[in-house]
Amino acid sequence: MIFQHNYIEGRTIEDVWRDAMWCCVRNGHAYRVEVGSYEGQTRKQLDYAVLRVLEPHTRPLSVRTPEACAFASPTSEDKIWRYFSDYIIGTEKSPNEDYTYGEFIVPQIPRAVALLNSAAGNTNQACIQIGNENSINLNDPPCLRVIAFKVVNGLLQLSLFFRSWDLFAALPENLGGLQLLKEYILAQLDFTVQDGPIVAYSDGLHIYEQYFPLVNRLNVEKIGQ
Repeated sequence: MIFQHNYIEGRTIEDVWRDAMWCCVRNGHAYRVEVGSYEGQTRKQLDYAVLRVLEPHTRPLSVRTPEACAFASPTSEDKIWRYFSDYIIGTEKSPNEDYTYGEFIVPQIPRAVALLNSAAGNTNQACIQIGNENSINLNDPPCLRVIAFKVVNGLLQLSLFFRSWDLFAALPENLGGLQLLKEYILAQLDFTVQDGPIVAYSDGLHIYEQYFPLVNRLNVEKIGQ
């Protein structure tokens, strides 16, 4: 069975992005969004998914689309860098934003680094939470909720949980930016450790209706209209 238990593993971010789209097309269910982003649209969504990127540091971080597809990649190296600097470790909100991930992440980084260094990586406590008890009252609560760092077999692993995750447009930029965060943490560790995998979990990994034609151009199996 292809993508049994909605588990996707690949070497690069691009490999996992492509296979995750195929998995969602094959195994996802369609439903109309009643509350949330793009209300009234239909999503194709996996009820749960586990993604493991073995070498997420591989450059380019951005995904590519074939020239024959005639549409641009949803992200780029520059966009990923700006996402990291402005939103993941940036705390300044634009007028239309309720939050940035950075306002939750940045205050917790020193403690996460200290925990990893004090234990030489042998700890499960370097876990950063996104959001607070008031986040559920927002019109658009944070999608990314947990970022965890731990050392496994000499590799710094980054684990993530997304409550909701736009597979086509957001996932490549999210993973690229969070890989830069992992490299930022790695540079502050004072023990021997190498860059490791990203393991991401979501119970709301989805493709929006507006992207169905583009996803169909990239996949063997097609989303029914």
